[in-house]
Amino acid sequence: MGSDPPPSASDPRKLPTRLVLGLVAAIVLDTVVQTVWKRAALTLPAGAANDPLGAARAVLSQPLFLAVGALIGLQMVNWLKVLDDADVSYALPITALSYVSVAAVSALWLHEAVTGGRIFGTLLILGGVFLVSRTDHNTLPAR
Repeated sequence: MGSDPPPSASDPRKLPTRLVLGLVAAIVLDTVVQTVWKRAALTLPAGAANDPLGAARAVLSQPLFLAVGALIGLQMVNWLKVLDDADVSYALPITALSYVSVAAVSALWLHEAVTGGRIFGTLLILGGVFLVSRTDHNTLPAR
């Protein structure tokens, strides 16, 4: 039978554990940031977007917004580590899986509608992530 040999350390499709963990963290962090940010936005007074100073005061006094800010900082640090191990043209499409997780968490936690169009779009995203995942993760020479 024509089975492929197991991937070796020199197989460019074998992802380093650090990269896998970084990509998973990027997806989880983005999901948490987006859904908590939405939850925090729902606590703002009506018309807050029309009063920038009032909105800024409301945002700074809301612990959820402060948590979102801290999580965004953590996202940035994680992303820098991911980019040490992979091309951005590989890593960013993989993190599009957060679109899938955000849709699921938004439906479950925020009670948002998941329509047929959203499901179809999510399936397209999954297809794109699958195609990108079949490519080499790093085109730069090893350092």
